[in-house]
Amino acid sequence: MNVTLLGTASAEGWPGLFCRCESCARARRLGGKNIRTRSSSLIDGVLKIDFPPDILHQVIQNNLDLQSLKAVLFTHGHDDHFSVPELQYLGKYFTSEAIKTVLPIYGPPDVIERLRELLNPMLVPVALHTLQMWKRTCVAGYGVTPIRAQHDTSRECYNFLIQDESGTTLLYATDTGWYEEETWHFLAGKWIDGIVVECTKGLKQDGYMAHMCIPEIIRMRDKLQAMGTLAPGAPIVTTHHSHLCGMMHEELSAVLAPSRIQVGFDGLTFPLEHSEPAPLPRHTRSVPPETSALTLDSR
Repeated sequence: MNVTLLGTASAEGWPGLFCRCESCARARRLGGKNIRTRSSSLIDGVLKIDFPPDILHQVIQNNLDLQSLKAVLFTHGHDDHFSVPELQYLGKYFTSEAIKTVLPIYGPPDVIERLRELLNPMLVPVALHTLQMWKRTCVAGYGVTPIRAQHDTSRECYNFLIQDESGTTLLYATDTGWYEEETWHFLAGKWIDGIVVECTKGLKQDGYMAHMCIPEIIRMRDKLQAMGTLAPGAPIVTTHHSHLCGMMHEELSAVLAPSRIQVGFDGLTFPLEHSEPAPLPRHTRSVPPETSALTLDSR
């Protein structure tokens, strides 16, 4: 499995669209990996995760052909992940030749309902499919299982377990705070080969529970390893960074490198390979209790 991070910013982008803060000024000045577009990813060039308002820029920057897509997954219905107007350009009035291949789109119930309202299937060749929490669905040859993200209680917000034909499994975990017990319980007994994880808050532990900070990411990794769900040394790559964290790419890397966690950036592609879980010693099989010093904005 090859994972490409097309966008690695939070909702307003980085530099923020209307922002004059020092973090945005530094990003404009330094450029490179400090310029981040809204969160979006691509699996093996064919499975798209989210469709942000920056999609055209991401297509140009990465020389993508969106007609090669086999399916689109939506994590949730917030505007920075779910830009419906961009999908209209799949329609026959915006291409030199009408596209006949139907693009399957999968997502939470409110996302699919909104797409039904706004996209005319007679004009835009899409097939809409509602995903169910915890239920594995075959999507373009991948096994996709939505799990509950801790993000917005007014709607269903998904993280995904995505497994390819080789058994390689990615946990795609953006737009979530610390998981509720229901999600941890579901992950127990699963095997994960790598994680794309959000890092919205940087080092800030401010009580806001809809996103994660660096101490929580490290604690998440440790918990999954203690559960026997994640191998030591499995790739962990961050995304969904906010300028409000106040840290440039190199500063984030300096903090996360000792924990062997890679800071994602726009355009990063990394491989993920399947590994076999090793039996855990008997005394490590139980999940450790939630008693960490790094729980200021967790439960």
